[in-house]
Amino acid sequence: MKIVLSGLDAAAWSLVALQVVLERAGHDVRALGARTPVEVVLGACRRERPGCLVLSTALGASGVDVVRRVRADLDLAGLPVVLGGRLGRTREELLALGFDEVFPAAATDPGGAVAALRAYLAGYRSGQKQADPHTARNRCHEAVRP
Repeated sequence: MKIVLSGLDAAAWSLVALQVVLERAGHDVRALGARTPVEVVLGACRRERPGCLVLSTALGASGVDVVRRVRADLDLAGLPVVLGGRLGRTREELLALGFDEVFPAAATDPGGAVAALRAYLAGYRSGQKQADPHTARNRCHEAVRP
């Protein structure tokens, strides 16, 4: 799957690691870097036509400005937008703001968020994405359980 990856804050090293993990899983990743302006993210999504926009935060950024702009852009209608990392809001709040899925990185299991993201993307790639978004959310949420 083609993925546009963007960091919401200055944690560039975690972006590089996430890019490597996703590429090793067979995804075509267009990494935009840390603190990428919203217009650049939107432009990349219009050009690249990704299967998913993945936003990452290490410092609790919400990404609400990005998800609202994606949802308002008719050229990007239907583009799944997910957020992962150390979140500053609850999962429920972020889903209500328009994210398709949220992957919180727990201090005790930081790799759990990446594993859940990989499971989510694998579901899209294999055509297992359900029409009911709650089914996909539950499947991904279960992937992070020990």
